[in-house]
Amino acid sequence: MQVSASTNSPAEDLQATNLYARFKDKPPKLTAEQVEAYLKSNGRNASSLLAACRTSGDPALLKEAMEKYPNDPQVAFEAALDKNLSPEEQRLWLNALEKSAPDNALANYLSALNYFNSGQIDQGVQELTTTSGKQQFQDYTLDRWKDDEEAYLSAGYSAAEAKYLSMSQIPLPQLAPIKQLGQDLADLANAYNQSGDQASAQTTLQMAVNLGQRYVPSSPGEAVIDQLVGLAVERMAFSAMNPNSPYGDSGQTVQDQLNQIAQQRAALKATMQQAGSLMETMPDQV
Repeated sequence: MQVSASTNSPAEDLQATNLYARFKDKPPKLTAEQVEAYLKSNGRNASSLLAACRTSGDPALLKEAMEKYPNDPQVAFEAALDKNLSPEEQRLWLNALEKSAPDNALANYLSALNYFNSGQIDQGVQELTTTSGKQQFQDYTLDRWKDDEEAYLSAGYSAAEAKYLSMSQIPLPQLAPIKQLGQDLADLANAYNQSGDQASAQTTLQMAVNLGQRYVPSSPGEAVIDQLVGLAVERMAFSAMNPNSPYGDSGQTVQDQLNQIAQQRAALKATMQQAGSLMETMPDQV
C-alpha cells in the first residue's frame, strides 16, 4: 500500500483525521435521499437494491429486491441468510439459490446446514455429497464490495472513503454458518464413530476438510477472516482424526496437517495485526 505525503499545514493536520479514526467507532449510513438518488441512477435493479440496503441499513430495500427479483442468485443469497426470516422461509430461499446458481457449491453447503438445524440429517448429507462435483464456490463478496463502493461514491464520498467503507463494513453472514457446518460435521463423525461406523465417520470428516479448503488458499481480494474460518473448519476435522494416521499421498500424517494449519493461522493473524496498525495511521489521501 502506498501512502502519499500530506500537504496540509500543521493546523490542518491537527484537525484532520485518518479514515480509520474517523469511521471505526461510528461508520456512516447513507440517508434515504442518498439511497434514492443511487437507486434511480441504477434503475432499482437487484444489485443496487441490495447495496442500498447494506449501506443504509433499511431492510425494506431487501424486501423490495426479494419481491422484484426472486430468481436473482445474490438476492436469494441475502434472503437465505436474513436472520429476520423463519427457518421455513430461509429454506425456500435456499431452494431458490440452488436453482438460480446450480453450479455454486455454497448453496448446497448452506442448504445442508439448514437441514441439519431442522434435524433432517440424511437430506443434509445428500446436499454435501452433491458438492463434490462442483468446482465453483461463490459467496459474492467481491461483487457486493464493488456495489457498496459505488453506492458510497454516488453519495459523494471520496474514492478512498468509498473503498474503505465498502470493504470494512460489508457484512459476511455466510462465515458463521460455514463454521457451524464444520462443527456439525465433526459432531456427526463422532456419532458415527460411537456407533461403530468408522467408514462414514471418515467420509464425513473429509467433507469437513473439503469445506474448509474452499476458503484455503484464498481467492484474489478475499478477506483474511474468510481464510481463518476455512482453517478453523479444517482444524475441527483433523482434530477429530487420529493424529498419527497418514493423510493423503505425500507421506504426511494428520498431525502434520494440524501443524501446517497452526502455522498458516499464525501468519494470517500477524498479517491482520500489521494491517490494523497501518489502518490506524492511514491518511485520507490513501
